[in-house]
Amino acid sequence: MGTPTVAARLDAGKDGGKLRARWAAALLLAALLAPVPAAAQLPPDESWRTLDTERFRVTYPERLEALARRAGARAERAFDELTGALSEVPRGRIDLVLTDNLDVSNGFASVAPRRRIVVFARPPVDGLGLAYFDDWLELVITHELAHVFHLERTSRFGHLLRSVFGRVPGAWPFFPENGVPRWVVEGTATYYESALTESGRTEGSYHEMVLRTAALENQLDPIDRASGESPDWPGGDRAYVYGSGFFAWLLERHGSAKMGDFIEAIAGQWIPYRLNSAAKHAFGASFSAEWKVWSAERRAAASALSAELAARAPLTVTEPITRGARYVLSPSVSPDGRTLAFGRSDGLTDAQIRVASPDGADSRQLARSNGVPLLSWTADGALITAQFEQDGPYRFRSDLYRVDPSGAPTRLTRNARLEHPSAARDGRTAVAIRDVDGTTQLVRVDLASGAVTELTPAEPDVHWAFPALSPAGARIAVTRWRAGRSFDLVLLDAEGRLLQEITDDRAVEFAPAWSADGRWLLWTSDRTGIPNLFAAGVDGTGRAGAVRQVTNMLTGIAYPSVDPAGRWIYGAVYHADGWEVERLAFDPARWMEPFPLAPSYGPVTPEPAPPPAGGPSRPYSPARTLVPGFWELLAQPAQSVFIEGRGDVELLAPAYGLATFATDLVGRHSWQLAAVVATDGRVEGGFSYGYQGLGNPHLSLTAQQDWDASGPRIGRRRSGAIDTLFLRKRERMVSLGTTALQRRYRMAGSLGVAAGLVQESSELLDRDLRPSALYRLDNPSSRLAHGRASASLSTARGHALSVSADEGAALSLVGRVRRQLDLADSLRAVAGSDRSYADGIGVLRLFQPLRAIGLDRHVIALRAAGGTATGPGADRFHFDVGGASGYAFPLRGYRNGARSGRVAWASAAEYRFPIVRVNRGIGLIPIHLDQVSGGLFADAGNAWGPEPARPATLASVGAELSADLLALFNFGIPLRGGVAIPLMDVPGQARSTPVYYLRLGTSF
Repeated sequence: MGTPTVAARLDAGKDGGKLRARWAAALLLAALLAPVPAAAQLPPDESWRTLDTERFRVTYPERLEALARRAGARAERAFDELTGALSEVPRGRIDLVLTDNLDVSNGFASVAPRRRIVVFARPPVDGLGLAYFDDWLELVITHELAHVFHLERTSRFGHLLRSVFGRVPGAWPFFPENGVPRWVVEGTATYYESALTESGRTEGSYHEMVLRTAALENQLDPIDRASGESPDWPGGDRAYVYGSGFFAWLLERHGSAKMGDFIEAIAGQWIPYRLNSAAKHAFGASFSAEWKVWSAERRAAASALSAELAARAPLTVTEPITRGARYVLSPSVSPDGRTLAFGRSDGLTDAQIRVASPDGADSRQLARSNGVPLLSWTADGALITAQFEQDGPYRFRSDLYRVDPSGAPTRLTRNARLEHPSAARDGRTAVAIRDVDGTTQLVRVDLASGAVTELTPAEPDVHWAFPALSPAGARIAVTRWRAGRSFDLVLLDAEGRLLQEITDDRAVEFAPAWSADGRWLLWTSDRTGIPNLFAAGVDGTGRAGAVRQVTNMLTGIAYPSVDPAGRWIYGAVYHADGWEVERLAFDPARWMEPFPLAPSYGPVTPEPAPPPAGGPSRPYSPARTLVPGFWELLAQPAQSVFIEGRGDVELLAPAYGLATFATDLVGRHSWQLAAVVATDGRVEGGFSYGYQGLGNPHLSLTAQQDWDASGPRIGRRRSGAIDTLFLRKRERMVSLGTTALQRRYRMAGSLGVAAGLVQESSELLDRDLRPSALYRLDNPSSRLAHGRASASLSTARGHALSVSADEGAALSLVGRVRRQLDLADSLRAVAGSDRSYADGIGVLRLFQPLRAIGLDRHVIALRAAGGTATGPGADRFHFDVGGASGYAFPLRGYRNGARSGRVAWASAAEYRFPIVRVNRGIGLIPIHLDQVSGGLFADAGNAWGPEPARPATLASVGAELSADLLALFNFGIPLRGGVAIPLMDVPGQARSTPVYYLRLGTSF
């Protein structure tokens, strides 16, 4: 008797039980094999070069060599200074990357898997936050290098583990200093940024203003709030402001050497996340107790300052124009006196240009803006502004735009890197600031052609900001930074020649504005330690007279402008919940002699700049940073199935292995590797490689081997006897792909294609899990070709205070084809033999905000997905509909696979609303709850085929509760729980029976 063929006689066992998911290992493997983007924000297609100093490897675009040599020298000096402050010295060279692809001022550092500092070359010329510096490179490098010194620390046990597994990214035990609140990390670096440079944010006025105002308005954050990541004002600045302020006070109280003791205490903890214990060891008191003392002293100091200022001169009273603006810039009235315009970002909507009547009535959006803009009126009622836009995937540039009275924008320049425009009244030209290779210069712009004319040279030791053309156009008031002097106000003629230095000190002057008649010049200065308005009269020769103090504020005021009638001064006034537009009377008779210069702005003698780093420059090589920096252990559980009478049957043994990945310094190359070996000798794993050196598109190669098993199945002999069988399959796959990216300020798109080969080998196992001697498969081995095309386009976005994405749309399309190559012609297109198929899936998401209720925004969210498959390999289980989460076809209230088929669709409609913003934790216990929101939903979906009969559509309704949690100080957990009521019966589940679930992330 011949061996029976099983291919057409295998039936799924009715009591087969549920396969235990190996989801943890699968997710990790998928993450490792997913395409990895280029290193954060760096353009891999630059002409990169490298030079070495004693302790740094400096990598930079070729055109920035002079700046890179300055950076290398400043990094060496910062290293020496930090060595004196923190005795533990990082070993080996540190990578310092200098880039100029973004028209913003920033930097970041990492210590795992390698020590790297990235510095954006553009100096901070935008106002208060970072404006107090003696040398931008020195300041930012000191800050980021302090992170490296701090975060590098670990215990002997940590060092031992690093020597075995490498620099595994994460917190305890490899890098325990990563397991502290962000205010500790950023506060430490910001403290040293100031302590070692005699400038910086701790010495400047902005952080002090935020803390003083919070104390005055009884809104100082307790330590649990400071340890969260709430978007409540001051949002992302909270960690810097509170951390540096607290540490400056704490170290003055206990001695600066105690900071090293605290860092050592954290590094040496065997039970991590115990900040109060480490603080008691270093400072003799817990952070929680000291924070209360510091807060009380803050409130007392603010109250005393209030009394002191009131005794010195009457406190300035302003008239509110806006409420809930959160962040505003450049409030000014149109030349005809009818319209107030300002830039606003309220955390609930897109940044925008807003207009209102001069008293604030009838406020409305004029135009969206890419960032919060500075504005300049023209005589015809148009506004000239600067906005950001992306130039490809990696570059972020600022250009000039014209917004006409109807709100229609016109782009005036392209990739010109222009900001801070001040338009001539005829609207033909403007003066502006241009970013140039790590500095700025003053230019004139022809607004019709976009032509740019240089007015001042681009010098590394001189920066320009906030130009303001006089009404007649003959003078330019502008702020100028020089080393050791900070930003001073100067007057230039129309050709950029210096006429007068109005101020000359270490305070920060910015945002000058002329009165309509040109007789007065106003600006913001923090010379008293508080941002106030100052003014100077301008005589008939164009020369400014004595400086007068206009305001006496307890909080702060900035960005002044005088209305055309000369009745009001408009400005941005600071409060504990952000900035608001307010106004005060324009009354020179009440202006004062300037208060004394703040002690922090007293004269200093800056250290001479170190000579630029020498040594040869060479082309950048990625090889060194592509060597694995760490190895992470993988544990893949056994794959088992429960069988009645036998219990758990292990189909695939547990497996153990290693995973790693690497991306070179500038993101040209990336690779990932994961491999596990099972106790039964089975090997699984994968390797993928990405190349981004073209900039756009990206190229990728992926190869992997997987094993799977299923069953039990029923094998029937010709005699009628029944055997229990299992199927085990090995799949080997190799694929090549390319992805093109399109990025704009509010849009992201991609188009990708990939193709590859798959080899599958399958075998039948008997009940003892040995290869079956009685049954065989028709096609135990097969080769398949596969292809994939994908496209995505998204304008979906949320805002700082949103409960989820709340505006825009997102569309993704995926098409796949698989063809079996080694199939006999007689079996081609035969279901069960030919596994070829083609399918496509599309998912559309829409978000529509509803009118704000109070200061909250509600959202209607819609989702629709559809898929279809054809070909003999597309069986009735090709798509599954059901479950509370999933990429394509979730359907809350029903189990996974409640419907299956070759055609599927699913849809959802949700009403999402905020419930409460908690923004609280429990002291320094590492858990923080921010926002709680709710949702009501209705879902529907179905699947069918290949049989023509279509079952009834499934539907459900329900409610969800979402909470934004922060665990272990740094891990965001968007938790979502709900109840769904199915409205249709399915096998094993009755309608109207509530189904409860708990998931991570939003439903879509």
